[in-house]
Amino acid sequence: MIDLISQAAEEYFGIKADPDDIEKFYLYLKETNKTVNKEIIKKAFLSAEAASFLTVNETYFFREPVHFSLLKSLLPLFETSGIQICSAAASSGCEAYSIAMLIETYNKGLDKPLLYHIDAFDINPKMIELAQQGIYTERSLREDGSLFRYLTDHFLKKMPEQKGEPAKYLTDPKLKKNINFFTHNLMDELPKRDYDIIFFRNAFIYFTQKSRERILSNLTSALKDGGILILGISETAGARHPGLEEVIRDDVFYFRKMLPLHAL
Repeated sequence: MIDLISQAAEEYFGIKADPDDIEKFYLYLKETNKTVNKEIIKKAFLSAEAASFLTVNETYFFREPVHFSLLKSLLPLFETSGIQICSAAASSGCEAYSIAMLIETYNKGLDKPLLYHIDAFDINPKMIELAQQGIYTERSLREDGSLFRYLTDHFLKKMPEQKGEPAKYLTDPKLKKNINFFTHNLMDELPKRDYDIIFFRNAFIYFTQKSRERILSNLTSALKDGGILILGISETAGARHPGLEEVIRDDVFYFRKMLPLHAL
């Protein structure tokens, strides 16, 4: 059964799951079912129940600040048209809220605010539920030298402390009005297909080589012509797709969807 779970993780989620996580998931299935068989395993993956055990959900606010510096430098280009952004494999939503914090701060200097919308998805329903709640602990506020870290002081409110529990922070409700959180499997095509920028960071490394090609195709298809795909700093070397060209701007490496030949 362990091998079947490992194979299912590659087939349905496109990942090479950690053996310890597979073992924990197997024990969970044994405890919650009279027996564990191929059909029960398949059902757990199709319902995304397995995602709570087998996916990695490491995230925090303004991680890898060079990408937020890049976003800030690009915002003037969208003051007239507005901007559509996707946070793919969004985990508990820190990235999406960070993007919203940056844009809201940028808008304070404008007579007419830049219109924006953020779609943020993850395969793990529990992570999306946390993102929709917008409640975080100190772990999501770690200090890593990010020059944007100070923005959280303006958009996160410390909640009344509960005895024996870690301090918690609530995101400013106005951030949520421009963010749509939903569950989605990166192995499937994205439901929306006109993003100016897609953030897909620090998740690519967990996928198998075969599934990486499929995922890059799905993400590329969802970008507007000339749209930007941002991967994690350590992931860009392993990402290649015929529809994407490599770009370096202000020492930041990212990908841009190439224009069709008739538009050149």
